Amino acid sequence: MSAEEPPLQLPKVAGVRRVMSNVGVLLGGRVVNAPLSLLHIWMATHFLGSYGFGLIAMMYAFARTMGDLVDFQSWQTVLKYGLRPLTDGDRKGFQRVIAFSFLLDGLGGFLGFSGGLFISIFAMKMLGWPPEIHQTGTIFCLSILFMASATPTGLLRIFNRYDLISIQGVVATFVRVVGTFFLTLKGASVPALAFVWMFAEFAAWATLGFMAVRELIRRDLMRGLTKELRDLIPDLLNGHFFRTHLGIRRFALSTNLNSALALTFGHIGTLVVGAFVGPAGAGYYRVASQIAAGIAKPAALIQTTVYPEMARLWRDRATTKLYRLTIQVALAAGGIGTVLLALTLLAGRPLLQLYIGPTGATQTMPVTLWLLAAEVVAVWGLPLEPLLFTTDRSGAATSARFLDFLVFFPGLVLVVRRYGLDGVGPITLCGVMLLIGLQLLLVLRQPSLRTISQP
Repeated sequence: MSAEEPPLQLPKVAGVRRVMSNVGVLLGGRVVNAPLSLLHIWMATHFLGSYGFGLIAMMYAFARTMGDLVDFQSWQTVLKYGLRPLTDGDRKGFQRVIAFSFLLDGLGGFLGFSGGLFISIFAMKMLGWPPEIHQTGTIFCLSILFMASATPTGLLRIFNRYDLISIQGVVATFVRVVGTFFLTLKGASVPALAFVWMFAEFAAWATLGFMAVRELIRRDLMRGLTKELRDLIPDLLNGHFFRTHLGIRRFALSTNLNSALALTFGHIGTLVVGAFVGPAGAGYYRVASQIAAGIAKPAALIQTTVYPEMARLWRDRATTKLYRLTIQVALAAGGIGTVLLALTLLAGRPLLQLYIGPTGATQTMPVTLWLLAAEVVAVWGLPLEPLLFTTDRSGAATSARFLDFLVFFPGLVLVVRRYGLDGVGPITLCGVMLLIGLQLLLVLRQPSLRTISQP
């Protein structure tokens, strides 16, 4: 592409049609990824047992939690502040936003790794780690450095290259499957499988970065980017960057805080179960949560594609279309999720028994159904948070997360201590219902978008 050509060519599709088109592309990757993921879990649980797999799940959950805790969700910054200069042909303005986003990724990765290393050395008992994985758990913290890849994700989304995101999504699972298979031939162990999971994170990170850089080169957007990266630090220190991009600092901090609060519905559940129930319980919870998330994934994928479309409509001040898109996405995602829940109720137990055996199915099936019900509620409300962020109400979105956190996290700890694994599902469903209710209330009370100043 020559320098005279516009850097971004959007397809002649609009609104929910483009969202669903991109969902279809991502689903193509899920068609490959889902069976590979199930195959990997089957091999890991059969060769290491529920206890050994639980140890891996606990280490991974800790690393992912530390990475997410300091993740600035910079892909949202790319979409919100990079879309206008990109479509206007403002190369320097776009590169400045990208440079800032890369800096956030690097800062988040370093803070996550440092914090994870400190906790894994001095607070292992708090994590519930047995002595045999103390050294392995500390080394596993290296994987946190490769979990900060939000900027490449944002670039591929803003370029509408969901086909590449779909390919990248399979890489980590493929590496885990191949690595686990070879370990079973030579003798599987917890440290060896932990290394495979670490390498899988690195492979996914490297693949995503390579594809994003290639897209920048194709659009002639790499030229001058190094200079912008060098010049960014002085402009940050003297405040020039923040004066030029009004609100970007507050937006980045809001998305970071929102991401940290969202951890209560993520891998932190594995940490709590592992700390109070033990590695075997953590392994069962990991299986249940991954199955529930995998079943609901076709509907949840809609959220990853709706952000860019909302950003374009907000940029164009197409407020009526923005509200219409929100309703259409909620109906589409919620309908898909409800159908998948019904199918799981009918056929879930026999398939789970075949997958992890009768004992594992007995332990896992109830919590799987509860978690899947929570996923369905979440997908019914999935366009609410993107709408709040898109329309400059990130503070409201974060407030909803914070209020939900104050109720849900203490409740999670209490029910796990009292009821063990059986208590996780009901409290998770209640927490998700509270969150979606708060977000819906904020959206309904939102003032007319036409009166909100353009960022």
